Amino acid sequence: MSRARETTTDPEQAPDRAKQYSRSKLTVGLWKLALGFVFLLTFLSSGASGRLSALFQDLTGNYHLHLSGYLLVLSAVYGLLLAPLDFYSDIVLERRYGLSNQTVAGWLIRSAKQWGLSLLLAVGTLNGFYALLGGMPHAWWLVAAAAWFLLLVVMGMITPAVIVPLFYQTYPLPDRDLADRLLALAGRCGVRVRRVFEIKLSQETNKANAAVVGLGRERRILIGDTLLTLCTHDEIEAVFAHELGHVALHHSWKLLAGGAASSVLGFYLLYLVLGPSAEALGFAGPADVAAVPLLLLWLAVFGLVSKPLQTAFSRHLERQADLFILDKVEKPEDLASALMKLADRNLADPAPSRLVEALFYTHPPIAKRIAYLRAAAQNSQSL
Repeated sequence: MSRARETTTDPEQAPDRAKQYSRSKLTVGLWKLALGFVFLLTFLSSGASGRLSALFQDLTGNYHLHLSGYLLVLSAVYGLLLAPLDFYSDIVLERRYGLSNQTVAGWLIRSAKQWGLSLLLAVGTLNGFYALLGGMPHAWWLVAAAAWFLLLVVMGMITPAVIVPLFYQTYPLPDRDLADRLLALAGRCGVRVRRVFEIKLSQETNKANAAVVGLGRERRILIGDTLLTLCTHDEIEAVFAHELGHVALHHSWKLLAGGAASSVLGFYLLYLVLGPSAEALGFAGPADVAAVPLLLLWLAVFGLVSKPLQTAFSRHLERQADLFILDKVEKPEDLASALMKLADRNLADPAPSRLVEALFYTHPPIAKRIAYLRAAAQNSQSL
């Protein structure tokens, strides 16, 4: 028996409420971005970066310990600076709109885990990066691009077994009838799936979702317990078919390939600007630890410039996965129905402005997805 239940949001108020929620979250995100830029610029121009670097240089003669200590302090100060905005976004806003089940203690634990994991990755990758800067002054950018690609592959492989369990409980889907139905669908889609996993989202949020995580044999398709209580089995099957579409169409590898191409270009551009800008600002060179904020600023600028292309590519892949389901499920309309429920539950803005969509939306807006799904379904029926 399906565990679906009806949502209680007034459909007349839902679009306005969703726009208010989306606008609030976007505003906080922009404030965080602006504050991050201001912090790095101030830390760099005020001399604080140089003093912090000199402190660790006096404490240890080892370059990589010097760099690691500097990064630890920089990350801690940055995290504390943004913590009020994170709390407002994750707790205050989510509770205001009835989306959060998370306690403050739970949020603090999650934030500490995120900070620790981010610090571990930052210290490891930047130590490797600066080793390349010092050891290969003219070819580091090419080796860095290859190393970045390998890191993305490794992270993709370990995410299901290592990263996800740090934040969520996952276990094989207990609804055997639904699990068997989804496994049969996977077979029709030509995708090998050994088990379907349920992820415990309800401990933190009322939002519903499903996702594909991992690469190769470690790939898992996760269905949120909140989705299971929101949608019918037919709708869940359609959502699952969408996720299978990502696998069948090799979207993870396409994203990695796109990331590899963009990283080669990005690291080459960084090679062109990092050294000259570091010397112009009085640093010993691009490998000067005190110039780390300059590196981070350049990376942020490149990220902002490339973001519209990244989101456009992601939206293209999501559209492919949506249309993939047309001949895989009995009623493609079920995905449109599920998307309407998800939009209502998650307070997704159904029709954002073109600028917001271009800059921030990795999925097509709900209104567009429903429109092209229904049009494609009608066309397939008329053939």
